[in-house]
Amino acid sequence: MSNDDVVRRIAAEVIRRLESESGDVPAGSESSPRGGYRIREGKSALILLTGGDRQIDEALSQLERISEKSSQVTVVMSPSAQSIVGAPAVRRAAPSAQVLTEGSPDSLLAGVEAVYLPNMSLNAASKIAALQGDSLVCILAIGALLRGLPVVASTGSLLPGDLDEGRVPSGLESRLARLLDELRSLGVQLSDAPFTMPSTLRATHESNFSGSALENGSCDQSTTGDCAACGLCIERTPQAVGALVSSGADRIGAAIGAKPVTSELGGLIDHTLLKPDATEKDIRKLCDEARQHEFASVCVNPGWVGLAAELLKGTRVKVCTVVGFPLGATTPTAKAIETRDAIANGATEIDMVINVGALKSGNDELVRRDIEAVVDAARGKAIVKVILETALLTREEKVKACLLCKMAGADFVKTSTGFSTGGATTEDIALMRETVGPGMGVKASGGIRDRDTAEAMVAAGATRIGASASVAIATGTKSSSKGY
Repeated sequence: MSNDDVVRRIAAEVIRRLESESGDVPAGSESSPRGGYRIREGKSALILLTGGDRQIDEALSQLERISEKSSQVTVVMSPSAQSIVGAPAVRRAAPSAQVLTEGSPDSLLAGVEAVYLPNMSLNAASKIAALQGDSLVCILAIGALLRGLPVVASTGSLLPGDLDEGRVPSGLESRLARLLDELRSLGVQLSDAPFTMPSTLRATHESNFSGSALENGSCDQSTTGDCAACGLCIERTPQAVGALVSSGADRIGAAIGAKPVTSELGGLIDHTLLKPDATEKDIRKLCDEARQHEFASVCVNPGWVGLAAELLKGTRVKVCTVVGFPLGATTPTAKAIETRDAIANGATEIDMVINVGALKSGNDELVRRDIEAVVDAARGKAIVKVILETALLTREEKVKACLLCKMAGADFVKTSTGFSTGGATTEDIALMRETVGPGMGVKASGGIRDRDTAEAMVAAGATRIGASASVAIATGTKSSSKGY
């Protein structure tokens, strides 16, 4: 018998005995439905993905549920999670989430109200229990516990699959039992499946969580063959699934009651109105549409941020605004001041315009400092998307601009303002995605007025769409919009 087989058997026996001793209800029973951990609605969540390689489909499905229930979601991936789970799968499961591989722990934990580890590995569990913060994921988990935040971790991914029951050496058994006990003593809430709370823990925390992750019903697995998830994505949105697979997806995460493609695509859209003659009535209509179609955000000029924030208070729709718009030719100081003012008025996303002239002059240091000024001003309070104005750049300049954005710590790169000589192209989106890798967002904007174009951008690598024709894109109807 291999060492892996021994460890699997140990883990199975330990988990079985712990459940038996505590009287917890096994996952999958009527009173503890699989995936039924109650998620705190409307709150900010931090999801930590480690190298655990079991139940990945379930973990992605729960990530999608958390994203739907939370006001803001940030996903931090360890290096092993990047290779095992993959950032594209995470973005498809939670399009509105910010997906990161690095960052300041203090900034990442600022405003967070719940932390989840849906695929906790044995390595991560051991280090968290020992308070060894030698990786960003472990530092964040330990930091959350020190702050008294609820930290929920699935034990279902502790070890690779096919566990055999049987007698195991008592020393190994007791060591794994101590590991789980140490995690509990630190305040980690353990679940035997992704966010399926044992009955004792659910009773303790019932008052803090609401909105069952399975509120849309149960899955009849007899109709889904060997699918590891519910299969409803295939059943209800075959065209969308086909498009994702053909564009390179190697995993599709679908939860019970998954939404149709219109809502999923809507969650990628920044509903935009940046015309200089936009009226208060126009802004109110924009916000109403964003709420109705559950768009990711509304993007408005700075003068309308306060009104938009007031109108969208209590919804999942974020308020985005523009900085240095539309030319990008102001100073780093001016852009930083604009950013702070926008955040003070309620903005949680900033779309800044790069200094195009400095980039084309070869003044890379100024371009980097310009972006950093906005990133620093927004740190911990808003995400930053950098508009490259790709229609004005050569291929080499586009690549260099993306790398400078990554160096400066921006969250997204974005194609266009919509006010220049051209908008988004799938070629530019593919190039930007290839350049920044899986750890940054890519926003396609400018000239996107129908669903086919939007889906082509997503297939090319976009994780956010900026459009004024958002309703037409979401509903698949013809747009009368002629621009931002």
